[in-house]
Amino acid sequence: MANVGLFLLVLLIITLQSMAEGFHKARLKLTEREITFPRWPLVEQMDEHLTTLKLILGSKDEIYAGGGRHLFRLNFQKNQGQTMVQRIPIPCDTVKTDCGITVMQPGRDGYPLFVCTAVKEVQQGTCCYKDVNGSTNCTSIYGGGEPALLTGEILYTTQSGVKDKDGIYRTRLYNVKDQMKPPSSRSDQQYVKIIERKLVSKLYAFYTEKNHDKDPDSDIFTPRVSQVCMADLGGSKETLQFQWTSQLSSRLSCGDPSRKLYYTELLDVAVLPSEDGADARVYGLFRNGWEMRAVCVYAMNDIDGVFNNSSPKPTKTLSRRPGECVQESRNLPSDLLIYMRNDPEMEDWVGPIGHSNPLLVSRSQYSHIQVGRVEGTEGQEGHNVLLLSTECGAVHKVLENSSDPFIIAEYHPFKPGTHILSMLLDSSQKKLYVSSNAEVVQIDLRNCNVYGDQCADCILARDPYCGWDRNQKRCSTYSEDSIQDVEDGNVHKCTDGPVIDPSTEGPQQGDADTIDISESSRHFLPCPVHSHHAEYRWMQGGEERQSIMDSQQEQLVLLIDGMRAEDEGLYQCEAREGDYRKTVVQYELRMSSAVGGLKSSPLALALLLLLLLFTLLR
Repeated sequence: MANVGLFLLVLLIITLQSMAEGFHKARLKLTEREITFPRWPLVEQMDEHLTTLKLILGSKDEIYAGGGRHLFRLNFQKNQGQTMVQRIPIPCDTVKTDCGITVMQPGRDGYPLFVCTAVKEVQQGTCCYKDVNGSTNCTSIYGGGEPALLTGEILYTTQSGVKDKDGIYRTRLYNVKDQMKPPSSRSDQQYVKIIERKLVSKLYAFYTEKNHDKDPDSDIFTPRVSQVCMADLGGSKETLQFQWTSQLSSRLSCGDPSRKLYYTELLDVAVLPSEDGADARVYGLFRNGWEMRAVCVYAMNDIDGVFNNSSPKPTKTLSRRPGECVQESRNLPSDLLIYMRNDPEMEDWVGPIGHSNPLLVSRSQYSHIQVGRVEGTEGQEGHNVLLLSTECGAVHKVLENSSDPFIIAEYHPFKPGTHILSMLLDSSQKKLYVSSNAEVVQIDLRNCNVYGDQCADCILARDPYCGWDRNQKRCSTYSEDSIQDVEDGNVHKCTDGPVIDPSTEGPQQGDADTIDISESSRHFLPCPVHSHHAEYRWMQGGEERQSIMDSQQEQLVLLIDGMRAEDEGLYQCEAREGDYRKTVVQYELRMSSAVGGLKSSPLALALLLLLLLFTLLR
């Protein structure tokens, strides 16, 4: 009885843990046991511990990684006879003081990079176009760093967390006198992303601002988006000279307004361009005070609408509307320039598309977001896929679904607990690059064979990148001839008849491994867990046997508690996911006179209990 009570206690703990994990769970967990992650170590090339590392795409399977005093070119192609990790010299190499990369942008005119470096606490920096052999066209700029944006010979930078200097800056390269800066002194702003909106000739900056409201019930942070006109030349000599005359801000809304529950700290932003370039989507990753994460989706046209149509505050009668883009801002009326010095805010907030609630809410501690689109074949709709890094070193691949987001897979490219510094999606090659402070890893988003060797396994994955190849009889990159059901994962599409019976899926009865177990001995039967959306159970003689889920080893364990004659027979581990069932493994047990199994009953149960408790406390 004591053993039974202990067993039930373990089951209760496991059940409570499963409930605490929340509704959203990755269907598959993919480690290096299931998938190969090409990786290139950086730590051997460095003499410092990086806290930031930015990635920029180069040519096919080639990226650039820069952070601190270091800049690298990484080539992920195999058998090319090239150096896989190549160090690129930067001005910091010749400076002994605390020097580092402040801006890193795609280059032009045959130069893949544009890089700025500066000595810490010094506002003046040096910017150069660079390739692997050196630099050219270098110039000096005043301050600023990432997030940044280079458009032609105009460089936009941001300052974050610098007393009275936070904001957006603009510098015309090779003309240090042509600069723009914020119209007012700001502090406690953390910039996340700046985006060029060519359709309306504006720049949008997304950031989090610390709330200085002393009300104890107010939020600590406020997420915002600001606009500036790209043609802005500043104000008159008397007011806002060389300062933005078009800067307006609006609060970003992410949460449930009916419950007054908001996510107020903006962590990251990803932009998904539209096919016609007119109305891109902005995906914001937020956090609240309870460490919950949420993703909200905004339309660029809606952001335009708030700045074009909402009333700015404080309300005041002016000679013309604040924030309008004009050809000559230096001639704007003085009353408008004076009003713009205070960085006015719009009355209306920028809300998610359709004023909806968050696309995704999760207890997973997400830190970065990338978004890709998989176009459908003729007559088929395309699908959006979110890629979210967690603070424990994993990456979630999430289907944006019309009903509820579906976590396709959880990649584990690093050791548990590794801090991910950055992510970069190569949309053309369908590959994701993920960096820690020691290495950069490539994840192939079209690695479809990990889902299984049956049509139903491929369909249940609901991965837009993958489909069941009718001719090759395997799960592979999706094409117009593939079988796929991303919306519902309907396995009936695999056959014109009923869903394949479990007796014909997986091992056949004659394939069962025979195990001889001595009388009264204990034995463990493992069943590997593939899909975490499936229900697993051990069956013997048509009846379910009590078992324990070992989350550490990803298996369902059946304990034979003292082998007896009635324990002989066929044991099958069955997986059920929706309408689909299959036999995962099966064993034929026979009682023998030979010594086998685990004879020590207390020891066996103690080992099992320790294993489960270790799993729970990880």
